[in-house]
Amino acid sequence: MSSSFPVASDLAATWTFIEPGLEHILGSQGDQGVTAKMYVNCYTAVYNYCVNKSRNNGAMWNNSNPQDSSSYSLAGAEIYTKLDSYLTQFIKNLHQLPDETFLQFYVRTWTRYTIGAGYMDNVFNYMNRYWVQKERADGRRDVFDVNTLCLIKWKLEMFHNNADVLVDQVLDLIEKQRNNEIVETNLISSAIKSLVALGIDVQDLKKNNLMVYIKHFEQKFLQSTADYYSKESAQYLATHSVVDYMKKCETRLTEEQSRSNQYLEYHTKKYLTETLNKALIEDHAQEMYNEFLALLEQNETEHINRMFKLLSRVPSTLAPLANTFEKYIKDEALKKLNDLKVTTEEESARARAQAAQEGTKPSVKPGLDPKAYVNTLIDIYNRFNLVVSTAFSKDPLFIKALDNACRAFVNKNPIATPTPKSKCRTPELLAKYADGFLRGSAKESETADMNPDVLMVVFKFLNDKDAFEEYYRRMLAKRLINGNSKSDELEEAIIKRLQEENSIEYTSRMTKMFSDMKASVDLKKELPPSVVVKEFNPLILAQSMWPFSHSDDYSLKVAPELTDSYNNVQSIYHTKHNGRQLRWLWNHGRAELKANLNRKGKPPFIFTVSNVQLMILLSFNHSSSYTFSELWHRVGCSRSIFEAHLLPLVKYKALEQSPVGTDAFADDNTTFTICEYYSSKKVRVNFTSAIKTTEVKQEEDEADREIDEARQNHLASVIVRIMKGRKTVPHKELLNEVMTQCMSRFRATIIDIKKSIDSLIERDFIKRIDNNTYEYIS
Repeated sequence: MSSSFPVASDLAATWTFIEPGLEHILGSQGDQGVTAKMYVNCYTAVYNYCVNKSRNNGAMWNNSNPQDSSSYSLAGAEIYTKLDSYLTQFIKNLHQLPDETFLQFYVRTWTRYTIGAGYMDNVFNYMNRYWVQKERADGRRDVFDVNTLCLIKWKLEMFHNNADVLVDQVLDLIEKQRNNEIVETNLISSAIKSLVALGIDVQDLKKNNLMVYIKHFEQKFLQSTADYYSKESAQYLATHSVVDYMKKCETRLTEEQSRSNQYLEYHTKKYLTETLNKALIEDHAQEMYNEFLALLEQNETEHINRMFKLLSRVPSTLAPLANTFEKYIKDEALKKLNDLKVTTEEESARARAQAAQEGTKPSVKPGLDPKAYVNTLIDIYNRFNLVVSTAFSKDPLFIKALDNACRAFVNKNPIATPTPKSKCRTPELLAKYADGFLRGSAKESETADMNPDVLMVVFKFLNDKDAFEEYYRRMLAKRLINGNSKSDELEEAIIKRLQEENSIEYTSRMTKMFSDMKASVDLKKELPPSVVVKEFNPLILAQSMWPFSHSDDYSLKVAPELTDSYNNVQSIYHTKHNGRQLRWLWNHGRAELKANLNRKGKPPFIFTVSNVQLMILLSFNHSSSYTFSELWHRVGCSRSIFEAHLLPLVKYKALEQSPVGTDAFADDNTTFTICEYYSSKKVRVNFTSAIKTTEVKQEEDEADREIDEARQNHLASVIVRIMKGRKTVPHKELLNEVMTQCMSRFRATIIDIKKSIDSLIERDFIKRIDNNTYEYIS
């Protein structure tokens, strides 16, 4: 390039001056490059031409407009057109070397061309800043800055004519890379970046535009990816296990993630993920489902977790897995509980047969052990809860599946519901389980693996929480009045947990029972000391809160030794609560009685007896013998109750019967005499355990009756509350709303709800305005 600058107004001379420099800048001279002097000379020549041309054009304009002699028009169209033609020809003259692929040729020339385009943009900087900027401001969208012009010419002359070849070769390299062949990744990266750079929005050059990238590369790339992995996954599964396939999937997904980070646009990542998920996971989800049960059987939590992570990439595939998991839990639970039922029945049958053969009592208590039942439930829960935690990462869908399965087998299983129409026994058995570890008389070895946490887990899944409350309250009442609760703190802690799990209303009656016990302690302090009764603990219980009912069968005649204590309680209570009525529940409570039936020098026996037995034994303070009739009339209860409580005293030799024999036992003239010397290895003797009455069955019936009544009352109150708030409610909506509101206490049946509706209609709380709607009556 000559160092003398051309005449500034001469376009041909100016172009001839700068063209060699442009050749060096764009790399047509190989890697020779451009010197600083050549670069400055090109810039100066272009600047001189544009400035000179602008001034001349301005002078011509000033002659016709003499009022503004300082103005001049910008020039650049001629040199811009010249540059446009030059770039077209330059690109057409680029040639592929004999030993290179088109992709290699494209990347090589594109890399050098874009570097040159940047320098050329600076050479024509004056034209860019003034003429190009003014033309675009005037609405010319076919005029661009030089760098953009270079890209557009490349797109028209190089890319459009070879797009398919270029992209196919890029995809071919990607497939080779997937096949673990060594490839030049820079070729892939550079080619893809060029497609992004060629996405030019002529309306707004600053706006990112991926149209070229998406149209020519992304769509083909995603389709080729889908085809590749669909074929590979099918072939791999045909010769490998599902576990091996899942490991292969993990490897492939990691590879594609790395590839995506290396040279794909962010826009593609989402669609690539969807493509991979469909080809590798969704299309083969059924094979994974088929393997899932086997993995569960073998407790392969690691592989289950691997399956879960893969399927969680496609959320819709998790639901069938969760359903399978739920069904499996139910099936396993039913097997375990059926085995427990069979084992229990076999043990009971063996014990009865052995006892019959030996003429003794069965060594195994007949019936199901609540502890064994509840522990079986909790073992099933713990087993699958561990799977949910480790294999399914506590995913809400699988937590729900576990909860649904537990709720199903806790409330319906061969033990809880032997027949389809049976009432669920789980609430009762769970209450007995709690009673087992809360009673102070329970052996520590028998309650070592029993705790409140187990109780609360099973309680959470109960449908009939109201039934549990009733059974638990009745057993709590017995523990409190008999004074054999292990710990008041533990009792209150469990009630607090039940309250947190349900509501304050749920435990209100139990809480009031503790209040009554504390009030009874205060009453005891006001009683004057008694010479005969060393320790007297009267319990004043609110009838509506405690599960006890008064029975005339137990109307005892108070023994003279107890009269003072009895009258003192009556007097103090009525002084405090005028108008209230006290009913003595002699069928509840226990007494400890000192019996001096030993030889001299030995401590007296301590007899634990019922109140009926207490009155019987105290009678012998006044006479050593009574006939059956005399003794019965002194005690005062019904004959059947008297017989039931008298029998253990005779059976265990505290009283001697004459004449002996079961036939003579209840004869009015049979004589009963207190034994002079009672022989027992134990100082403490419990006579209450052998009492045989129908009370247990009556209590069960009473509990069932109270549960049913409470449910009907609750249903009625819920219906009235809904109707009062909404005035008119369609039949189906009312049913659904009632079921929803009752769910925290029990599962209301449609039949029970209809009964309550009919009852409320009869009592004029609501009325039926047509076949499908009810209206509240104010």
